[in-house]
Amino acid sequence: MNNKERDRILSKYNHIFKNEKKYYSKMKPLPGKIINLEEQSFFRLVNVKFKKMIGNVKGKKILDVGCGRGDLSLYLAQQGANVIGIDLSNNHIDLCKTRGNDLNLKVNFMVMNAQVPDFEDNVFDIIVGSRIIHHLPDIELFTRECKRLLRKKGFITFIEPLKKNPIVELNRKIFAPKKRTKHEHPLFIKDVMIAQKIFGNMEHSEFFILSPFARVIQSFMKNPNIFRVAYKFLNFIEKPLYKINFLRQFHWQIVFKSVKTQ
Repeated sequence: MNNKERDRILSKYNHIFKNEKKYYSKMKPLPGKIINLEEQSFFRLVNVKFKKMIGNVKGKKILDVGCGRGDLSLYLAQQGANVIGIDLSNNHIDLCKTRGNDLNLKVNFMVMNAQVPDFEDNVFDIIVGSRIIHHLPDIELFTRECKRLLRKKGFITFIEPLKKNPIVELNRKIFAPKKRTKHEHPLFIKDVMIAQKIFGNMEHSEFFILSPFARVIQSFMKNPNIFRVAYKFLNFIEKPLYKINFLRQFHWQIVFKSVKTQ
């Protein structure tokens, strides 16, 4: 894609990107430690699956799309990967660079629009992202761009929120409507399956049907012990539901992988 075509596409959605950039530029991202994908947290199950799908990254060239404060980029660099992290927000990228220097980790952090990443063809082994696709206005275009950027046998793997979990939707609309940007759109299963159409293959797993209710409880009751008990109980009773194909669309989080075979 030449620069003229790229600029045309970005200008089409400029109002969305301006809103997203304004929202995240107001945030004050906290440094935090480098994530451990297997440590105990609400998202541990999906993080462990994500780690498994990514596999051994030593020596791999990886693009982290929508890198935020750099958690995933820095984690992958710590594992021996050659990482480029891109994000629309200047203040996030500034923080990422500071964190990378403080940790003595070499990551190339860049301000860039993820809708059409500005790189040459066939340059990455892996493209990853954590909850970024649902911020993009054209998912199919983004997925085709990912395929263009990947070398043969390279792959994408992403964690994304799904749309139809009733507990999460209630929380979004009633209890926390201002904690999200105007244009973000949690995905339907059909949106995720765009990768299947473009790459011709997909591995995916869905998580969290009932357990999001524990987070609602947490927002009202600040006692961490109540949250832990509620989460453990809800996670236990929802596990059999993971096997029911019809309920896939009602999970909250999905992690998926597609490989460029040719």
